[in-house]
Amino acid sequence: MYRIEDGSLPGPGISVFETVVTFLVIPTVMFVVISFLSYVAVMPRKKRKAGESVVTHIE
Repeated sequence: MYRIEDGSLPGPGISVFETVVTFLVIPTVMFVVISFLSYVAVMPRKKRKAGESVVTHIE
């Protein structure tokens, strides 16, 4: 028997499916959604005019 504090009993374990969803699928989906939202938020700022140079210089 394990030595544990009074009143604290281990709960039931989670299945392999629940583990994969909780620690792999959900974080990956959150990363993709946040990345897409930040890309969409910055996208209009990156548009350049036809004659504008992308090279910068220090005078």
